[in-house]
Amino acid sequence: MRISIFNRYIAKSLLTFFAGVVGVLTFVIFMNHFIRVLNMAMTYGTSFGWIVSSLLNILPDVFCLSAPMAFQIAILLTLTNMSEQGELIALRSAGFSFREIVRPLLVCALVLSVILVIMGNWLTPRSYKKFINKREEAYSKITKVTLEPKTFIDLGDWDLYLENLDKVTNTAQLIHLVNKNDSGALSTKVNASSGRIVLGETAIGLELKDGQMQRVSKKDPSAVIAANFDEYTMSISLVKAHNRRLRVGEMTTTKLLRTLRNDPLTPKLANEFRTAISMRNVLALSPLILLFVSCPIGFSLGKRTNKGWGMLFSVVIIFSFYLLMTLGLSLGKKYTWISYPGPWLPVVIGLIAGYYLWKKRLNI
Repeated sequence: MRISIFNRYIAKSLLTFFAGVVGVLTFVIFMNHFIRVLNMAMTYGTSFGWIVSSLLNILPDVFCLSAPMAFQIAILLTLTNMSEQGELIALRSAGFSFREIVRPLLVCALVLSVILVIMGNWLTPRSYKKFINKREEAYSKITKVTLEPKTFIDLGDWDLYLENLDKVTNTAQLIHLVNKNDSGALSTKVNASSGRIVLGETAIGLELKDGQMQRVSKKDPSAVIAANFDEYTMSISLVKAHNRRLRVGEMTTTKLLRTLRNDPLTPKLANEFRTAISMRNVLALSPLILLFVSCPIGFSLGKRTNKGWGMLFSVVIIFSFYLLMTLGLSLGKKYTWISYPGPWLPVVIGLIAGYYLWKKRLNI
């Protein structure tokens, strides 16, 4: 019973700090994405639903980035708080070993690592792919079209000019269309004395009356093709054709492994796939490594130590961890033989440092 109450107390203290810190870090990182998404929405005239959907698809990636850092800070805040209030000394005097004190922290680290393994390898890539698809959908649309008279309106391949426009009936007078991207002609023009404009989400329709189409050949400028019409209907797409290759971050770990096994890849791309797989799992296991390194530091802090020291040590540990991981990633992408083990550099260094701290500083 005593141990059960003690475990719940430690876990509750850790989770309280973790929830606060992960909330702050997630908000800070999320705001950067929010500003970019909002700016894109304003530029391309996307809907409110597009904004909400894009932001929700970003959240798993933001959480996977902020959770290890938040857990590291929460560990040292928990231990420094207990040290500041004399609880660590009281627990040691009551016969609790360092291993018993660490046990509830270890359980929390294991649970978080399992969550991060699932999210980092499968859920986050799928959500990130949806986000990229949403972004490409916005990019593929022409900037929001506003019909105004006496103004050249950019419609992608076409420029549209209206001399007069009745915005109630959408009828226009003296309509001029110029094709900017006709590879086989010097110029392609459509002129009409009147017509009706129908503006949709993905296309603009024109019902033209009493006009002429004119095309000047690029090979022979003297060859002009012209045709008069009484009525002519045309549609101009507001969506740009766009083909893209899936990014590594959009592919689940299962897909990365299958691609490495079955598809011919350049050495550079294959190394990128391997380092991405390793990095996801290193980040997922980082709570365990950070716990192993942080606990002996937290235990060795004196009763007069305040939470500021816990924050300082957390920043140093986090910075060192990510610096080593970046170094390992760079080496892995450059050299094939180290592409898988390279990103595991902070794990190896963390285990060595943790072992030294537990043995030398706590004599365990």
